[in-house]
Amino acid sequence: MKQMIQSHSILLVAALALCLAGCAGQKQERAAQAHVDTAAELISQHRYEAALQQLDSVHALYPKQVAQRRQAKALKDTIAYLQSQQTLRYCDSLLQPLLPQADELLKQFRFEKNESYEDHGQYVYRNLQTGWNTNRCFLQAYVSDDRKTLVKSYYYGAKAIHQTAVALQAGDQEIEIQGQNHAFEVEGWHEILTLTDEQALEVLNFISSHLGERIRVTAKGNGKAAYYLSDSEKQALDCTYQLGLTMRDIDQLEEQIRLASQRVQHYESKQQQ
Repeated sequence: MKQMIQSHSILLVAALALCLAGCAGQKQERAAQAHVDTAAELISQHRYEAALQQLDSVHALYPKQVAQRRQAKALKDTIAYLQSQQTLRYCDSLLQPLLPQADELLKQFRFEKNESYEDHGQYVYRNLQTGWNTNRCFLQAYVSDDRKTLVKSYYYGAKAIHQTAVALQAGDQEIEIQGQNHAFEVEGWHEILTLTDEQALEVLNFISSHLGERIRVTAKGNGKAAYYLSDSEKQALDCTYQLGLTMRDIDQLEEQIRLASQRVQHYESKQQQ
């Protein structure tokens, strides 16, 4: 009799535990579903970041609620698709006015490329062409056909200075930037210091910001060579800066459009499967 009572007690405790577990499971299921439903409502309001927070909560707080986690995953895919479409529209709206701006700027430039050893040609402002400036110190800037901006500090003199940096000064403002130097000797000593991308744009931005002032340029190494930019040189370098910025923006926008298009196509192909 005593054993029978103990058996009934054990069964009662087990049944009670199962009941409590079931109630807890249902409670978690309802809570997880509430997050999913809230996220769906936020998506309909285009509040994607808030919706993502709700969906992340489903995975973090309710790891055992498989059905709700699947719904959350599907909704996150939907958000990625909608955001990619949004990115496409936004980037295209920024890109379209830049294209005619670039075409208009390019009218002031000449395209140069040596097919024998250059992979990319470059757009050079007409009075900055290298062939016109072989025996003097000067700054040259150009934008390559792969939309990269470069600035070159040319030094010419009787002896080498082993140029490692170029400094620009206007009033009490000064910048100094280091680059890669190439040197050779032909009827004097030639050195070419090259600055690329953001370094090049930094130099051109300095010039563009001080067009009304005297700008002193100093090629620096073991020795120094200083000179001032003429008004025509400042104008040419400023135009190159405008072209460089425009080409950089076009390149970045087209890359964002490419990536967003891939995401849209990936989502649409999944929907068709």
